[in-house]
Amino acid sequence: MLRHTALAVSKDTKLAFLLAGVGKIHLHRKTNYPALNPRCKVSFCKDSRRAYISQVRCAVAGTETRERMDRKETVRKAEALVEKAMKGNDASHDAAHVWRVRDLALSLASEEGLSSDPDSMEVVELAALLHDIGDYKYLRDPSEEKAVENFLTEEGVEENKKSKILKIINGMGFKEEVTGKANTEWFPEFGVVQDADRLDAIGAIGIARCFTFGGSKKRALHDPAILPRTELSKEQYMNKQEQTTINHFHEKLLKLKDMMKTKAGKSRAERRHKFMEEFVKEFYDEWNSSS
Repeated sequence: MLRHTALAVSKDTKLAFLLAGVGKIHLHRKTNYPALNPRCKVSFCKDSRRAYISQVRCAVAGTETRERMDRKETVRKAEALVEKAMKGNDASHDAAHVWRVRDLALSLASEEGLSSDPDSMEVVELAALLHDIGDYKYLRDPSEEKAVENFLTEEGVEENKKSKILKIINGMGFKEEVTGKANTEWFPEFGVVQDADRLDAIGAIGIARCFTFGGSKKRALHDPAILPRTELSKEQYMNKQEQTTINHFHEKLLKLKDMMKTKAGKSRAERRHKFMEEFVKEFYDEWNSSS
């Protein structure tokens, strides 16, 4: 939390605060109100140069605090965009899915050693929050395809971070690797966000989401006459006509464990994958009245 402190200082000191972007500084006003970090102390010395250096350091500390606040505000706005953009989606791809992916991604990022870099964590959190906005399965208006890019531009997200976030979102989908060819150009933030999204697609939650989506499309649970497709192109995968919900396990979900990119993601995927295998076996046993 910032505090506003009234200071009567020299014109040079005012200029130092002004350049650092801290508080309400007016060069021609005797008393000013810089925003200071509570732990920051302003010391006044007889040596004007020492006083100037002390206050510049304090101003920089205030700037760093302001940057953290700006990041939090961007995240808050991203959350609001998620709520608005995904409001009409079924429960397989709603805001709750995004919150889970965000939490998983931040947790994986920490396990993978990214938590010491605030910029990396910002990329991970924003990419995880925005990853399903403009999803082709729910596209209502072509303008939605640019919604994330427009948001990042409006929020003034730095170009290198913006580029990473868009690369993650545009390249993390299963349809990009459906032929079995792994993406060899991924970077750490990409890996943790993609793994987080895939973890939410498997296990108990993944099973629930799969049948929720199938139900929203009025698909049959299972039809022995419709076999899972063993070889798929990107276009064939996106065209899911005449497919059953149980076939989606064979065509995608049971493949995800071996497509995890991070050590942390692979470790977590093991248990969820095993649970899914047991479910699919039980499903067929019950369908065939052998259980």
